[in-house]
Amino acid sequence: MNRTPILTGRFAISLGIAVCCFTVLPKILRTASIPTPANIRITNIPQLNNEEQVFFSPLDSNIIIANWRDFRLGFRQVGIGRSTDGGMTWTDSLIEPLMQYTNIINGVGFGAWQSDPTMTVDAEGNFYMSILDFSPSAPPENDTSFIVFYKSADKGISWTGPFPTLPVPGPQFEDKQFITVDRTGGPHHGNVYVSWTRFPNPDRIVFQRSIDGGQTFGDTIIVGPILTSSPCGASLIDAGQFSIPIVSSNGSVHVIWIGRELDSTFCQINSSVFHHVTSFDGGQTFSPRTDILRVSGFTQAPGELNTYSQPAGDADITGGPFDGNVYISFTNRGPEDMSLFRTDVDFIRSTDNGITWGGRIQINDDPDNQLADSFHPWLTVNQEGVVIVVFEDHRENPPLYRNFDLFAAYSFDGGETFSANHRISDVSSTPESLLGTSLSKPRVWPRDENGDVIMVPVNSRAGLLGEYIGVTAFFDKINAVWTDSRDGNSEVYTANWYLPLLEPRLRSPAEGEQVTASPQLSWATSWKHDQDRYRVEVSSDMSFSNPLLLQDSLTTDTNFAVVTLSGDGTAFWRVKTFDIVTGDSSDYSAVRGFIVDNVEPTIATLLAPDDQKTFNIAKPSFDWSDVFDINFASYELNLSQDSLFVSPGSVTFDNISFSEFSLPQPLTIEGVYFWRVRALDVAGNSSTSETFSFSYIDFTCGDANGSGTVNIADVTSQVRATPGLCLGDMSQ
Repeated sequence: MNRTPILTGRFAISLGIAVCCFTVLPKILRTASIPTPANIRITNIPQLNNEEQVFFSPLDSNIIIANWRDFRLGFRQVGIGRSTDGGMTWTDSLIEPLMQYTNIINGVGFGAWQSDPTMTVDAEGNFYMSILDFSPSAPPENDTSFIVFYKSADKGISWTGPFPTLPVPGPQFEDKQFITVDRTGGPHHGNVYVSWTRFPNPDRIVFQRSIDGGQTFGDTIIVGPILTSSPCGASLIDAGQFSIPIVSSNGSVHVIWIGRELDSTFCQINSSVFHHVTSFDGGQTFSPRTDILRVSGFTQAPGELNTYSQPAGDADITGGPFDGNVYISFTNRGPEDMSLFRTDVDFIRSTDNGITWGGRIQINDDPDNQLADSFHPWLTVNQEGVVIVVFEDHRENPPLYRNFDLFAAYSFDGGETFSANHRISDVSSTPESLLGTSLSKPRVWPRDENGDVIMVPVNSRAGLLGEYIGVTAFFDKINAVWTDSRDGNSEVYTANWYLPLLEPRLRSPAEGEQVTASPQLSWATSWKHDQDRYRVEVSSDMSFSNPLLLQDSLTTDTNFAVVTLSGDGTAFWRVKTFDIVTGDSSDYSAVRGFIVDNVEPTIATLLAPDDQKTFNIAKPSFDWSDVFDINFASYELNLSQDSLFVSPGSVTFDNISFSEFSLPQPLTIEGVYFWRVRALDVAGNSSTSETFSFSYIDFTCGDANGSGTVNIADVTSQVRATPGLCLGDMSQ
């Protein structure tokens, strides 16, 4: 039967439910149609700013503190932003030279640099900043770096410090420290943790903790592999980078970083992976290193923007239904991205405190056939367990896909799915505005006659986007900070918004997918798990003027099985979200079409072995007639020692492409076997052949007495003689 799918057609429906109250929509709404929030510039200087972090006070949502890498003096410093009105207005300042550790121990004229600002806040509202403090003017450079902390106990009005993690330098260079604090209320509540990369002598990932609010730190613990030379002849020494500490709900500390994959002899394999260790005693000892996932590592987006598979993560410590989940988002170029050479923002989660990790899913929802890159994610979990991710993205700049914007996405189901994305920046940034000549490198604080710091009038736009951005949440209220070049320079921008009720993000079936008469419709959660309800609509036309199904007031379950759609053709579906607490509703989702295929493939005719054949070939070959279906997918062969195919020894061989198959492993048990073949099409329809049987005897021709060899004793023995067994083709 030559059957071509019908593009449009007539359907009948049998659902066993009431169908009423259809709504006709004359147009299809685009994904994430809510307006972007107001964008606010924090900095106003003609020099480079990047690498931002931001946190709400957990006690006062009006207080937000941010920090960033700041070049207003022509060399690396750290800027601090403070808002007392929920992020609408900001003040900004630099860490003064008398509070910089390198200046304190060497004198202000020594010329301290500060870089790599990170931040956290504890449950009592104390803010912590950690800074890489160093002086590039003093040789050797490896002896001049420190990881230092600052603390504010008055909502960012004043800061105490610096508190170095080690009082004296090197010989080493510290790099890329990230910090967190235990807010669980458990036995290690209030502990401050920091992990980073130490170069060289040897390269390694290290960790420290403070049990007195970041003022003093314990011994340095090496948590990653120590590499002093290139093992196995490799030219690259890579102990890892971008390590982040995460505290999960039971107080355990996870350190995750990107590094080279290592074999059992520490030889480096040419692929990047996420490494992972865990401490169950408040950061005193750690488990052996394990590998979580292969990632792409270093990549580059258009405009020479350096991007990395840096893990950005958090854990659910809310006590809610997803308590204990650990989440990681990251830039990645997976196998599915290689044809277009683009990057996505991917995500993994652990639901068992880091013992195992789920499969990789994609957060950005732009079409996979676009050249748009997505990169630089940052992730946080709010007080109700909602996972919030912001990231940079090129989708608003076709066909070049060069200018970038900030986007956000949310998971309301513990990281199983993510919502439709929505745009946060209201003007795109150009990578060209981030580029410039090399920095002139003054290493002193220039001041005027009044003692005020003079901003150095040099083109300090050299550098790129930086390596991270920031996001924070106070229940439904969200604030993000990012590097933005809309004004011809890289400034720190911010936006405030409330958690939006987004239209659902459809998952399956995919656009144009062939499905059976009873397809399973699936979409991502787009509102809080205990407040959401969904409306599902199916129609034979894209305007939904000819409805086939409307199902209102579903539960929070985001999977819905259509009972029966009879007739072949293309159906269209969409979903709408309702907030049952406020009565609000979202826009409809994007519309997708799927092709209903109700016709089973033709039935295969079994050809060989003949029915009820007896033979002694332990690895028989099977043959059957080709089936016809324009959407043919594969064959499945069932083999069993009972005719119902339910015995413990029953086996199924699937994904068979051709109408013949040889057993990959020999039969080991004598007796009668039954076999049949199923044919499947891409929609999931199937047809099953009749059942044949054969008898297998473990017997060597001429071995009449069953000794396993042919010898003189077989001449007179008739113990296992089987007339005709050794004649002809014994396998057929």
